[in-house]
Amino acid sequence: MEVLHQEETQPMPMQYEQQPPPVYMEQPKNPIQGILANLNTRVLKEPRGFMKILQFVFGISAFATTTSFSTKFSFVMNCPNKTLPVSGIVDYPFAVDSMNQMIPRCDGTMQKLYVSGDFSSDAEFYVAVGVLAFLYIIGAVALYCYFSHMYENNPLVPLVDCASHVLFAILWLAGSSAWANSLTNLGMATSVNNIIGENPDLCKPKMCIGDREPNYAKLVISVILGFLNVFLWASNLWFLYKETHYFKAKTQNQADGTNPMGAA
Repeated sequence: MEVLHQEETQPMPMQYEQQPPPVYMEQPKNPIQGILANLNTRVLKEPRGFMKILQFVFGISAFATTTSFSTKFSFVMNCPNKTLPVSGIVDYPFAVDSMNQMIPRCDGTMQKLYVSGDFSSDAEFYVAVGVLAFLYIIGAVALYCYFSHMYENNPLVPLVDCASHVLFAILWLAGSSAWANSLTNLGMATSVNNIIGENPDLCKPKMCIGDREPNYAKLVISVILGFLNVFLWASNLWFLYKETHYFKAKTQNQADGTNPMGAA
């Protein structure tokens, strides 16, 4: 009886004496959460960051409207016994003298349609400026948002950023001016009357009649966007200059000169 009583009065083992407590492992962080945790979007609300957004939008619009452009011209050949429609397409990079389009003649043979002018160099330079500006904006925004400490503590970084804007403002001005001039010449070279006049063997006097002129309204918009980018990159220089150590030193010297405590 005593043995049974002793067995009944023995304390029950605790839960953690039977098995060890569970170990709570720290869950691995989502890589996207880690990237967002280091993201500093405050700079995008500042003038130099907000201007980058405008430069990004209008820069893409400028070269995208140029590379995606296409228009058509057409005229009609009045042969003695039939009517032949002739058409051509003008698109990027606008090397119209290399179209190599073969069209039928009234006698049934084929002949190359001649169009003078090669405007590809100015168009490609304009697009190249837009693409380089687009890539620079991506790098600058990454620098602003992820490496803001470098921008604030290294005086060389704001200086390079400011100088780069000077360079791109000049490139946008040069590219937009050259492309505007080439667009004017492109419109003259691809007018239907000019094409008819350059093909006298194909179009006898009063034999060809213009049907459709090419429409370059979209390219005019691209030129306007180019000059708008000149304004955006040039106007951002003031905000970037304020981030350089030259402006900060000048401001500090002015503050020390006007401060009575500093003057004393």
